[in-house]
Amino acid sequence: MNTTRLSSLISLAVPTRRPRLRLPLLFLTVAMLLLLLSTASSSFAGSATWQASPATGDWNTATNWMPNTVPNGPSDTATFALSNTTGVSLSADTEVNGIVFNPGASAFTIATSPGFQLTISGVGITNNSGIAQNFVAAVDSNGSNGLIAFTNSATAGSQTSFTNNGGAVSGAEGGVTEFFDISTAGNGSFTTNGGAASGGFGGAARFFHHSSAGNGIFTTKGGAVAGGDRGFTQFFNDSTAGYGTFTNNGSALSGAGGAEMNFFDRSTAGNGTFTNNGAVAGADALGGFIYFFHASTAADSAITNNGSEVSGGGGTTIFSDTSTAGRCTLVADGGLNGGGFIRFDADSSGGTARVAVFGNGNLDISGHGSPGVAVGSIEGNGNVFLGANNLTVGTHNLNTLFSGVIQDGGATGGTGGSLTKIGNGQLVLRHRNTYTGGTTIKHGKLVVNNKGGSGTGSGAVQVDAGTLGGTGVIAGAVTIGDGSGPRAFLSPGFKSDVNPGTLTIQSVLTFNSDASYHSGLNTNTAKADQVVALGVTINSGALFVFTDLGSGTLTPGTVFTIIDNTSATPIAGNFSNLPDGSTFTSNGNTYKVNYEGGTGNDLTLTVQ
Repeated sequence: MNTTRLSSLISLAVPTRRPRLRLPLLFLTVAMLLLLLSTASSSFAGSATWQASPATGDWNTATNWMPNTVPNGPSDTATFALSNTTGVSLSADTEVNGIVFNPGASAFTIATSPGFQLTISGVGITNNSGIAQNFVAAVDSNGSNGLIAFTNSATAGSQTSFTNNGGAVSGAEGGVTEFFDISTAGNGSFTTNGGAASGGFGGAARFFHHSSAGNGIFTTKGGAVAGGDRGFTQFFNDSTAGYGTFTNNGSALSGAGGAEMNFFDRSTAGNGTFTNNGAVAGADALGGFIYFFHASTAADSAITNNGSEVSGGGGTTIFSDTSTAGRCTLVADGGLNGGGFIRFDADSSGGTARVAVFGNGNLDISGHGSPGVAVGSIEGNGNVFLGANNLTVGTHNLNTLFSGVIQDGGATGGTGGSLTKIGNGQLVLRHRNTYTGGTTIKHGKLVVNNKGGSGTGSGAVQVDAGTLGGTGVIAGAVTIGDGSGPRAFLSPGFKSDVNPGTLTIQSVLTFNSDASYHSGLNTNTAKADQVVALGVTINSGALFVFTDLGSGTLTPGTVFTIIDNTSATPIAGNFSNLPDGSTFTSNGNTYKVNYEGGTGNDLTLTVQ
């Protein structure tokens, strides 16, 4: 009840001109006042069904309902059936426990008029009509916006469509749909538009507390005009994207912002599926964005960042603060102008994320704090920018192939970037890389299979544990073993159990005391694994492991060069289990060892 009106009624009922009002008259006046208040209340609160032929489309007019009472209370239910007036709008702030669409109901559009809020605080929306029911958070030319709020455990239901319109004038807010407490978007569909005027703010869908996007479908758009702000989808507190599907579109013209999604606090992307599309047109147009802030996580989601369709930027995902990629899958695809981007900044974590970059798609860790970032795996043929940081790969234990370029530089610049391989999986590098800070293998296998340049950049390669192999080229010095135990291996060739190959090292090769050199020889094809190096040192304790890959009988006098030393100096040292001049027999073939074979300083095996 309006308190001003109530004060006026009391003033009229008890005039101050009668200071000595008799008690019977006072009681009669109060009784009439209570009856008036009761009548007013029954006109403005209670569960009701929308009329089949209401006089207007105003929710807050009692005569539009049966009975003649406005559903506007935390225990009220608003029911809709067949009606010839399906456009319904609010003219006051309104709260209901739930909204029900009966079987066979008409298709309604319920709009929260600018300046008003619809709060659904109980059961939520139940749609039994079998058709889509529409809700709109509207805006006007005066800069006002409508708001829809779900609280407690309310759900947005199924076959429900929500539209958050963008601001219609400069400085105007857009329409908003919000979820609080443990409410959920259910199976609803949500479209959030960008600003409809230069300087107009975009609409927004927001989640707070422990609310969830459920299985909802969310489409967020960029600014509709030059200077128009983007639409937003945002998660706060401990909210989750659940199993929702999200599309963040790029802008379609220069000067307009691309759609943006934010995760703040401890919110999570859950098991959601996300697509950031690139700009559609405009040289300085922006793609769709996802930003992870604070301690938020991408969890088990799948995020794809598409390149631009014509010009402008690609879709982008950025991890900042102490956020983490969790166990998600991150993809950056190429585009006609700008490729998709994945960025790790500040103190963010890559978790065990599976990262794939294609074409002119990019992974950029140059803006991260020292020493760098670890991710589950990398694959594809795109670009990786390290800046001055280290990229650690392998926490996911996958076997992957990367044929793109790993390099220094990036959005924040920097040189001296490095690569570290961990985990049980195998990483194959099939292209020349240009990073300068070196490569370390701590576990698993790194296979260098480039055709030109250096597969490991210009820095040194250190194998602490695990295996270095391949048939490519390495520019820097290579050291096998770190002295901590027999866990470091050099194994030339890609699939040495089938087809031996040659690994070329353009600098010095050193076997430390805990190193092992694995060499395979296919007696059926008379081919052996080989390593080429510019100088070789074999420290005491290093071992030679020979693998016979065939069953053929070799011709005596056949020579296999298993270490081709291109330096003018001889090989320094011997493998502990392979003395110079010794012989050994494998599968019926006997071999003699010579550390001064070939051009006089190579390690050869000669069939006896």
